[in-house]
Amino acid sequence: MTRRIAAILSLDVAGFGQMMETDGDQTMRQLNEVLRKVVRPVVKQQGGSIVKLMGDGLLAEFPAVGDAIRATRSIQVQMRDYAVRMRAGVHVGDITVSGNDVFGDAVNIAARLQSAAQPGNGLISRLAVDLAGGSLGADVTLKREGALRLKGIADAVDAFSLDLSGGRAAKKLAAYQRAQDIRFAASHDGVKLAWTAVGDGPPLVKAPNWISHLELDWQSLNGGWLAELADRYRVVRFDQRGNGLSDRDVPALSLDHFVSDLKAIYDAAGIERAPLFCKSQGAAIGAAFAARYPERVSGIIAMGAFREGPLVRAEPRHVELTAALDAMARVGWDDDYPSVRDHFASVLAPDVSPDDQRRFATIMQESITAEAFAQFRESVGHLSVRDILPKVRCPVLVLHARGDRMHPVEQGRSFAAGISDSRFVALPSRNHVMPAFDPAWPQALTLIEEFLAKVNR
Repeated sequence: MTRRIAAILSLDVAGFGQMMETDGDQTMRQLNEVLRKVVRPVVKQQGGSIVKLMGDGLLAEFPAVGDAIRATRSIQVQMRDYAVRMRAGVHVGDITVSGNDVFGDAVNIAARLQSAAQPGNGLISRLAVDLAGGSLGADVTLKREGALRLKGIADAVDAFSLDLSGGRAAKKLAAYQRAQDIRFAASHDGVKLAWTAVGDGPPLVKAPNWISHLELDWQSLNGGWLAELADRYRVVRFDQRGNGLSDRDVPALSLDHFVSDLKAIYDAAGIERAPLFCKSQGAAIGAAFAARYPERVSGIIAMGAFREGPLVRAEPRHVELTAALDAMARVGWDDDYPSVRDHFASVLAPDVSPDDQRRFATIMQESITAEAFAQFRESVGHLSVRDILPKVRCPVLVLHARGDRMHPVEQGRSFAAGISDSRFVALPSRNHVMPAFDPAWPQALTLIEEFLAKVNR
């Protein structure tokens, strides 16, 4: 055994288990290609060596920590050309080498940072960044992530992530937020609905879901995919009654009211016929709208859909859990961290960083009151579109995260099965709220583009 100080890069494939279940042979071919064409050449070029290969990842050692960080950035930039997404962690410290194995604090912390990193990115300890100093150069820009609590590590680890956008992504989100002109339309009962449209191209109307805020959505987990859709389409969206910039104090919440609200936005935006983009309970609203106004809907994209709300499903344990969470929300919605909002954020998006979950929980608080949240949960919990789905005549694409904890994948499959012209695709993800950096999002976006190209002919 030998001991020395070294910088360690830990890499793994995000969502490897689910990818293997979906298509193991294809996954291994992609992984081997990535190792051959990207990882090995970059590690060698930066003066490092691969010291341990595992089924879905590896450990690489570097004598200089700046080289490890530059290698991490180079690998992730080149990985944009592949469907596979990798997570990386970098730390520096004592390591012990024994045969074909390596262990020590540097290895443990690098591996824990990698596990906490976003797919397609990496986390680098402050110690590693401080030791690298000015050697990183202008090409490497970092974003402070704060002190992270990592599994199995007693003390919090101050860390940075890679800024791979050069600031372009943030600038684009800010530009779309500035460009949106927020207007108001009245629903059938006089409720004022805030709506906007961004982007050029064929119209795409987003059905409302249970929490939204037209201004804050750009800063949430929704911002990335909103921008990608706005790059391709004229995206029309609005805050549901009781949410965001729309009237908060509303007389009623029901499927009929939600459908009437959607019609009001179609009318206000001057849209005679367009496809719908629906998430979560928005899929139930979209289906009901298409059944009632078939001439106005050319197609539906449904992500995280359900046929029956949580309080309708024949799952006693799920009903009890939903009731318990709703009771907690009524009394603890505005609590400081950790609040029930933080719990919901972790259920809705379990595979994003703690910082992203915290931001999402804060946006929830600014988007809806505890009272309105309880009303929505009650209304959505009792929704059922079982009898409505057979009346939907337009083509429907149903996408569902395989590990969705909010609405199980069986609900998405049942939703699709109730519609005659539908296609169901299970995505290798656990995120009900799927951000654009989710490894499954590129696949989802490709399917969405192909579907819309057909319905927009």
